[in-house]
Amino acid sequence: MLRFLADSQNYCDWLKGIDRLTKDQKEVLYQRLKSELEGTREKTSNTVGLKIEDTVATKEISKVRIMADKPSSTIECCLHCGSVRIKKHGKTKGGITRYICKDCGKTFTENYGLITHYSHLSKHQLLEIVRGTISRLSITEIANNINVSTSTVWSYRMKIYQTIQNIYGQCDTFNNIVEADGKYERLSFKGCKDKTFFIDKLKRMPRHHRSRKERIEYLDSCNKYRELFENNPGLLKEMIYHSQKRMDGTRTIDRNHQHVCILTAIDRTNSIYLEAVSLGTPDSIEVYNRLQGRITKEAVLVTDDHHSYKYFTRKEMIEHVKIPGGTYVVGAYSLSRVNSLHSSLDKFISKDLESKPATKYLDLYLMMFWWLQKNKDVSNADLVSRLFSIMTGSVDNDSRSKMLPITIESLNSREFPIDTKNYF
Repeated sequence: MLRFLADSQNYCDWLKGIDRLTKDQKEVLYQRLKSELEGTREKTSNTVGLKIEDTVATKEISKVRIMADKPSSTIECCLHCGSVRIKKHGKTKGGITRYICKDCGKTFTENYGLITHYSHLSKHQLLEIVRGTISRLSITEIANNINVSTSTVWSYRMKIYQTIQNIYGQCDTFNNIVEADGKYERLSFKGCKDKTFFIDKLKRMPRHHRSRKERIEYLDSCNKYRELFENNPGLLKEMIYHSQKRMDGTRTIDRNHQHVCILTAIDRTNSIYLEAVSLGTPDSIEVYNRLQGRITKEAVLVTDDHHSYKYFTRKEMIEHVKIPGGTYVVGAYSLSRVNSLHSSLDKFISKDLESKPATKYLDLYLMMFWWLQKNKDVSNADLVSRLFSIMTGSVDNDSRSKMLPITIESLNSREFPIDTKNYF
């Protein structure tokens, strides 16, 4: 048995399995190892010719003991391809162990893909960012507390949100009473530095340029007035004279062009779905594509009287309960849970950065809100500990494999979660 432990390539897995044994099982294993060890010593002491073997066995046993006492590495597979054929490959200048994969040939370190990879912040500063994120402190407050720039805090916060999204995604399914509704947030291009973005891509003026004089000045500042005057006078006239607050007696047109619909669903087991799906009210096909496969046939879907849910429930053969406008309860069904979820989402989004987030980062905010809702019964101290463990890679192997490098360039170049170009 001892020779098996010494020679086996999988002895580390065997040693890790000891932790799963009960106290009685560990006692039996101890007695077995003790008896075999004493028997080996007795055999070798009776024969002179076996002194060399005794020495070898002692060395092997010592080797096993040393490996048992030495903490095993957290890296068990290649972080690029997932292969288990890896080996140590020296160390970095900072003393971090480097690994190489025998299959793909790529090298990596234990902190590859982590938020702390190439980080120049101290552990205290990272903890303060995590603590501020959980406590819903503003970017400015956290930056002042740890003496760093607001852009640094913002980038780390977005990296945390992105990591949560990479690990968990939208994985909840529903099998009981499900309440679904849409929540609308104002379309935001905050942070867009390109003045020609609205004109070239969206074919419209920025929302904050209301007067005719302001619009002309804006077109002059980005050298678009003369270009449009010569090549596309019709578009120029529309941009200068067309009112962006198009009202025909209702608010429908303004909402459809300026608001993002967040489709939300929640059941009585706290399974939650949140996703930005469209500009304005989603149609039946959009609702079907988003909710398909998430709600089982045994569930009951409770919604308002909007027609977009009818196609989904008919195709999936799910019982559908409608709550008419002006009515709050139909029998034992209501929309109180999803309305409460919307209120919590309002508090989460509006408190962050003292204003609404940009639309292209909206899915990251929704993912972080989802994670906090799933852990709402956990204390803030435990939440900080869990989130810091995710940052440092102290998670299971499956979650660790999903943690890919996140750079500022990848955050800045993110695409909008919805298509906005066809609406303008």
